[in-house]
Amino acid sequence: MNEKKKYRSKKASQKEIHLYTLLGESLCAVQILEDALSHAIVLKKTEPDQKKEADDLLEKQRFYTFGKALGIVKKESLLPKPLEIELLKLLKERNWLIHHSITDNKNDIKSDTYFNKLFEKIKAITSKSHKLQISIELDLIEYCEKKGSDMTNVKNEMDKHYGI
Repeated sequence: MNEKKKYRSKKASQKEIHLYTLLGESLCAVQILEDALSHAIVLKKTEPDQKKEADDLLEKQRFYTFGKALGIVKKESLLPKPLEIELLKLLKERNWLIHHSITDNKNDIKSDTYFNKLFEKIKAITSKSHKLQISIELDLIEYCEKKGSDMTNVKNEMDKHYGI
């Protein structure tokens, strides 16, 4: 009864491999953005001397969905309004990526036109996620400077890493 079942799956085409790579890259970009958002919420809701409270809040915050985290940001006005609006727009795109990017238009998935549209939409989400992550980081630098922290080293590292 310890018989192994053999499952056959067709080998992925180059288009499918490219799609899966783009999906993976985009999911990573969105997760990193979500983590930056969690850190922003924690930094703005705690004081520097509240390390334990901040650590506890970050642990809790990381379990929230992107939408729930944005709800907190919106309710408590934790980020500049234009950034909040861009994050809310990305939420819709993120939800499409997670829940519908592959299952929508399953019948069209074999066409080059559909693949190309899908590739472009996924790449746009990746790019927007990166830009919004940097915007959150820059907002946090400004916030910390207003609180009296010297952010010179952080700015220098960001400049090296992002070239900004």
